[in-house]
Order: sequence, then C-alpha cells, then structure tokens
Amino acid sequence: MIKFFRNIRKNLLSKGKTSKYFKYAIGEIVLVVIGILIALQINNWNSNRIQKQKESVYLNSIKRDLKEQLTTIETQLAYETHINKVATPMITYYKAHQGFKIDSAFTANIGSLTGRKTFVKNSPTYTELISSGNIDIISDNIIKDNIIKYYQELERIELVINKNNNLYTDAVFIPEMIGLSEMQVSKEFKIDKLLNYIPNKNIPLVDLNEPRLKQITLQLLENPENELKLINCINFRNFIAIIHNNLLSEQKKNTQLLLDKLEMKN
Repeated sequence: MIKFFRNIRKNLLSKGKTSKYFKYAIGEIVLVVIGILIALQINNWNSNRIQKQKESVYLNSIKRDLKEQLTTIETQLAYETHINKVATPMITYYKAHQGFKIDSAFTANIGSLTGRKTFVKNSPTYTELISSGNIDIISDNIIKDNIIKYYQELERIELVINKNNNLYTDAVFIPEMIGLSEMQVSKEFKIDKLLNYIPNKNIPLVDLNEPRLKQITLQLLENPENELKLINCINFRNFIAIIHNNLLSEQKKNTQLLLDKLEMKN
C-alpha cells in the first residue's frame, strides 16, 4: 500500500504536476491522521470496555462481601441481644428487691455474662481495591464515596466492639467474677476451671456443680459490698451490650442500603 502511494507521487512529480502533488500529499496526510484517530478511538473504546468489566467484577464482589457481612452482623446482634435479655431481668429484680434471686437461672445467667463474641469485618474486596490503588476503577463517585464511608465505619465498629471485649469483659468483668468467687471457694473445693479460666468467645466462666455454685453464691452475696460490686458489673456488662446493639443495628441498615444501591447500579 505504501509503495502504491509512493508511485503515484513519483508519477505526479515526473509529469510536472506539482500542485496536484501537494494536494495529493496533503490528502494522504489527512488520511493518515484520520487512521490514527480511528485507531486511538478503538483503543480507548477497548480500554473502557475492559475497565467496565473490571468495575463490574469488583462491584459484584463487594455485593457478595456485603451479603456475608449482613450474616455476621445478624449473628453478632443476636449475641448482644441475648446478653441484654439475660442481664435486664437481673437488674430489674435487684432494683425492685435490693437483692438477687439466687436460683438455677441466676447462676446460668452469670455464666452467660462472662462470655463474649469477637466481631469480624468482611472486607476482602475493599481491602484489595485500596491496597492495589484500584479504588478509582469505580466510575460512579457517589457509589465510591458510599463504599469508602461504609467500610471506614465498619472498621470503627469492629475496633469498638473488640476493644470493649478486651478491655472490659476480659480485663474487668471476668477477673471481678473470679475475684468474688475466690473469696468464698475454700481450698477443699476450689475449681481449676474457675482459677485457670482463659477467655474464649464462646466458653462461659461458670461451669460448676449447680448446688455447690448456689451455696458459694449465697455466701458471697451475704456481703453487701460484694452484692453492690456484682450489680455494678452486671449493669456495665449490659450497658456494653446495648452500645454494641445500637452500633450493629445502624450498620445493618447501612449494609442493606449500600447493597440496594449496588443492585440498582448493576
């Protein structure tokens, strides 16, 4: 093709048709430019198509992560609600009678309150987008901002819940329960599980023979100072559960809202 155009130019020059030669040369340049522009347009179109495909993959992955996150939030909500349901009747009874009703339900509930559940955020796709610098592949700036704000808040909630677990449940509530129990448990029936307890998210502190535990608890709560310390611990344990419940309920709404927006976009 190039040889063909070159021959045309030579023929025009050899025949002295200079003006036609220049017109032809300009026309040839214009054709080349048009060809380059078309090639660039095709390349841009292809690049945009690839970017759109990548964006679609990422958004579908985020939707999958959000659905899994909803399940995690609901599980954590159920646990925090259980703590609240356990603690509230004990607090209500104490306020009405200025004391505790020591029965099998009471000892079981104290055991439940020593448990805790670790909250884990599910953000593999978002983490990849941020670490790889591909977050800008999401073309809709409003959606992108919503995703960023959502995961920033999710990270904050994870930090709050797990710090509360570590700083209060593990470091305060459980040691207080152990300390109160050790006051009354004599050397003859001191329980290894009670003294060697290692915090675990699903293992309760109290796993004792119920009649023996009831006897220990009655002896323990004869001291008004111990009784006051116990109700304060239960109150604060319940307060922490309420805080977690409120945070998780709001984040559950935010999760569903973001998921709905992504479903509409796709």
